[in-house]
Amino acid sequence: MVGVSVGLIPLASVHMSMNLMPKHRAFSFEVISAMGNFQQLENAAINITPSVNEAVNFNASLYVTAKEPDLIDGVAYNMSNSQIREHSHVESQKLLIIVTPTYNHLFQAYYLHRLSQTLKLVSPPLLWIVVEMTSQSEETADILRSSGIMYRHLTCKTNITNPGHRSILQRNIVMAHIETHRLDGIVYFADDDNIYSVELFQRMREIRRFGTWTVARLSGDRSRIVLQGPICNGNRVIGWHTNESNGKSKRFHAEMSGFAFNSTILWDPKKWHRPTLESIRQLDSVKDSLRVSTLIEQLVEDESQMEGLMDNCSRIMVWHIDLESSYSSYPQKWIVKNNLDAIFQLPLV
Repeated sequence: MVGVSVGLIPLASVHMSMNLMPKHRAFSFEVISAMGNFQQLENAAINITPSVNEAVNFNASLYVTAKEPDLIDGVAYNMSNSQIREHSHVESQKLLIIVTPTYNHLFQAYYLHRLSQTLKLVSPPLLWIVVEMTSQSEETADILRSSGIMYRHLTCKTNITNPGHRSILQRNIVMAHIETHRLDGIVYFADDDNIYSVELFQRMREIRRFGTWTVARLSGDRSRIVLQGPICNGNRVIGWHTNESNGKSKRFHAEMSGFAFNSTILWDPKKWHRPTLESIRQLDSVKDSLRVSTLIEQLVEDESQMEGLMDNCSRIMVWHIDLESSYSSYPQKWIVKNNLDAIFQLPLV
């Protein structure tokens, strides 16, 4: 099994801060044991090719059997890169790298719990990378630790003035992480507020370079279901579903949750004959409606390099249904400290 199973002992948490501006950089991190002891290391050297010009904080919690943790570039994970490759070979299946940006909001725990229950049903190997802004929340860390899924918990320290750029920065942090550690698998951006079929994750392993499928979502007035994604002849993409009045406004009409791709495109451009060696990142300098398309344009040249999934792209395996609430926060650690307002006295027997 690749996922963390019940009964494993929490040994350590590792916190590392580093600035991605120079190629060779110094950083400090703490290794904190489950017993409360810690050792702080200063000015340790790390070799990374920078991919984003921002200061970030990578955090990971380690859950392994009772032995010394393995270290990757001074950071402990619940499974090392070499162990991931080994398990992928043993399972004879491609590693799925599921990327989930998240933030503090009322439905966060509900969404993450729901997604974790779906991912637990997917056969290994699967790595769930969850990224938050500023710092790791205790609530999210608890969900990840109890999920039984192999995970990495990252945080992005970038100050943002536009909340709409939050998920862009988070996805870019994860792509930088995949590029740095040369993780080999299929990358999928699974937002926590979507509903997913387990079969979708299994079918992703068929992807050679770039796979795409149709996503269903509620219309703006919530009166009907609209489709966004490819029209296929077999596994060949021949067109796109679109609800835009001007269908030529963007090159590819796909949802962020409507495609997945081979991770080696991020760190092995020569293998895929990419025209540029620049790192692939989502752009925040373009219109909202173009952000998915401009990312895909960095991954493929045209539809001939795409693979349509799910039976001629006719089956819907992802649904996006917005939940709304007038509340913006939730009780700390999801624990209600006060008694309920309504009191009902039980009858005497």
